[in-house]
Amino acid sequence: MKLCQSCGQLLAEDVTSCPSCGNEVAEGRKTIDDYRIVEVLHEGYATTLCRAVKEPAEESVMIRIFRPESGVNEKIAERLKKELKELQKLPENYFVRHFEIRKSSDGLWYRVSEWLDAENWGNLIASGVLQDYRIAFGLFFRMASILEGLHRIGHFIPHLILDDILIIKDDQSEFQIKIDYKLSRFFDPKLDRPGPMLKKLLSCHPDIIHQRPLDYRSDIWSLGKIFVELLTARHESADFQAEIDALNLPPDAAVLIKAMLADDPGLRPQSMAEVAEGLFRLRKEDIETAMRRRREAMQPPVQEIRSLKKRIGLLALMVGITAILAMLAWFFFFFSQKDTEKIFGKHANRYAKSIAFVLSEYWLMAGETRIYQNRSEGTAFLVDSTGYLLTNRHVACPWLEDGNLYRWIHRSRNREEPLQLGYHLFLWFEGEKAFKRLPGLSGKVELEDIYALSSAFRTDGDARLTIAGVARAPDRTWQLIRSPLKDDFAVLKIDNVPEGLQPLPLDEKMEALMVPKLSPVIALGFPLGSRTQASVVNVSVTRGNVRRTFENLLQVDTSIHKGNSGGPIIDIDGK
Repeated sequence: MKLCQSCGQLLAEDVTSCPSCGNEVAEGRKTIDDYRIVEVLHEGYATTLCRAVKEPAEESVMIRIFRPESGVNEKIAERLKKELKELQKLPENYFVRHFEIRKSSDGLWYRVSEWLDAENWGNLIASGVLQDYRIAFGLFFRMASILEGLHRIGHFIPHLILDDILIIKDDQSEFQIKIDYKLSRFFDPKLDRPGPMLKKLLSCHPDIIHQRPLDYRSDIWSLGKIFVELLTARHESADFQAEIDALNLPPDAAVLIKAMLADDPGLRPQSMAEVAEGLFRLRKEDIETAMRRRREAMQPPVQEIRSLKKRIGLLALMVGITAILAMLAWFFFFFSQKDTEKIFGKHANRYAKSIAFVLSEYWLMAGETRIYQNRSEGTAFLVDSTGYLLTNRHVACPWLEDGNLYRWIHRSRNREEPLQLGYHLFLWFEGEKAFKRLPGLSGKVELEDIYALSSAFRTDGDARLTIAGVARAPDRTWQLIRSPLKDDFAVLKIDNVPEGLQPLPLDEKMEALMVPKLSPVIALGFPLGSRTQASVVNVSVTRGNVRRTFENLLQVDTSIHKGNSGGPIIDIDGK
């Protein structure tokens, strides 16, 4: 990995153009002022975390580079410098030391902190170390004690997450705790880009949800959440009280953590000192008993083993019966397959003429100069007798998802000439002449050399084609993660529908989750696009089955290529 010299964006080694600032990147950033970057540890939305050494001392430090997306400017940097002076007053044995806030010679702000060779919480949980309650509650006591000291001098951390707590081994290989305390969590409260752990906390902390004033008891709830996450190895827990009941904890520990996670602040411990005192008072005998109960709960009793042997015998009998049924099913499938092929053949022949090949050409102008140009091919299909067609958003408006186009726009932001986007759409129905076979004999790359534009419906012609509507693309992080393909559709409109075309019926009552898996389907479209060996557009039919179903998505195993985008999937009922 490498860093962009201009904005600090983390990039793969083979990337030569930064998508964030448009700068050409031949070799990544190796230094920042007099610090040599040794490795890039983590990249967030707005910052990049690196391990670096200062020449010539070769002493490791941690550097957090604030990229332009962070919004850090002179005003915010001054605030961070004042906060840093406050942080330097904290005991260095318990809190991460931050040395300075600086602006690099090329304009990037960054913070220099001490380097700690910390353990990885994920590795620690996976190793099973925290299943030893003696170690786990010892660490919990240290966390609570450090936070109690912080409270005593008038500071608290309501947005405390596991990433803020560092675990390190001392010279005697004993685990120690340090906290990376931040006076203000957010540089700009308007930025909606928290990391996964912070986003989870913001969505479940009762004081934040109910917009209560945050105080020391808010810290206590956040710390209780961390305790449960470490004990259960689950960071997506929602019902914390149920998680505690399932853990076989020492009784006093279970009561304490439940109280820490109470929705009502008045029911929580009233100080972090109470939490530390409660953890300190846990009896060794109770911890040992809880660990023994947990081990016993994980071991199956003798009666269950005997029952399992009986079930294995029954399972063997069922396997034999299943094999016989499978043979009968194969015979049924063999004969029913022929009927399915006939039905799908009728659907394909009925609707093939209503499938359209779509070509989009678009370009970016800077004044009178065309600085970028691209084209895209896909499929659309007739859904209404008045001329409406359905397709994908990225077929009708491919420029909306063209990363190269946005990089050119970013590069050209300082041009004096105004930028303007232009486009043409062309559409041919199945059987119409759309392609010329001579482009390879000419050095030209004009559309007229490849496509028969005179026979097309088009946005700038007499046979009129228009974009009737485009669904908005998901733009927030949670939308891109949960449903990146949601609402990927667009509606086209032609003025006159050719004779003999039959609109495809849409199954408006279909519920995706109710579609049986392995249901047969066919896909219609133009996977080869202009690479076809014919001069007319000819619909391709591919057969497949539904493999997975989601709330608003079906996954099929039919062969789908780039030119199929926007084409219909048809079920056995012809919908």
